[in-house]
Amino acid sequence: MDGKVLLETSSRIAVAPDGNGGVYAAIRAPLSPDNSNSVLSDLQKRNILYVHAYCVDNCLVRVADPTFLGYSIQKRADCAAKVVPKASPSESVGVIALRGNHYEVVEYSEISKEQAERRDPETGELTFRAGNIGNHFYTTEFLKRGESFEDQLIPHIARKKIPYVDLESGQIVKPEKPNGMKLEMFIFDVFPLTQRFAVLEVERCEEFSPLKNAPGTGSDDPNTSRRDLLAQHRRFLEEAGATIKDGVTIELSPLVTYSGENLEACKGKTFTKSGHVKSLEDLNALI
Repeated sequence: MDGKVLLETSSRIAVAPDGNGGVYAAIRAPLSPDNSNSVLSDLQKRNILYVHAYCVDNCLVRVADPTFLGYSIQKRADCAAKVVPKASPSESVGVIALRGNHYEVVEYSEISKEQAERRDPETGELTFRAGNIGNHFYTTEFLKRGESFEDQLIPHIARKKIPYVDLESGQIVKPEKPNGMKLEMFIFDVFPLTQRFAVLEVERCEEFSPLKNAPGTGSDDPNTSRRDLLAQHRRFLEEAGATIKDGVTIELSPLVTYSGENLEACKGKTFTKSGHVKSLEDLNALI
């Protein structure tokens, strides 16, 4: 915190990943010894025009969502993002907002209490409500331009508990409170650098259940993720005309349904047993 460099060992400086904003450099990094291949060059060789990127800690992500892709393409966006309405003014999620002439993510730590609580006088909705969920669309052409604007990405300060070597004793110290600063870039830092940016609002219950905390905390933990996934699959079945007894939980494999389609055969059936369904035939065993 006083500007000095921490040592990981007596002969090595403590370093850390540069945040998920490092993905733009990573897709250009060589994958072969002769430096001839990278993720980006592979996309270009295969004539892939569009890319969907999402956070791995959200079990409700709709991978390559055709609605999102189609919307972004129709808008001729070079980059786009999905958002959900903030659950409350104090929810720890950044919001997408217009700052000057550019769209960007304003982190929850960067917005004042007055701004966070401000509401639309006509609808009563939060003024700054477009919660960022780390769900993005890109054109490959935009990703190709990454090298030209990468030096414009400004690192963010993250105060962390960083293990270090005590210079006098040579012992490893594991601090109990933040003792240093890491510099990180965020994947959404490119939003202000886009030429055409688009936002699509989606329903939280259908597309956002983050996993951030340890089991048993009761908020954004494995139990809430499991709850939200099973609740969605119950809705899929009930909307298809099925009846599910109280206490019964059914998980549907993505091989069975993507977003509730292909379940017509469930109409009129009552499910009395819990289970993980990998094919439509498996459903018959749960009646």
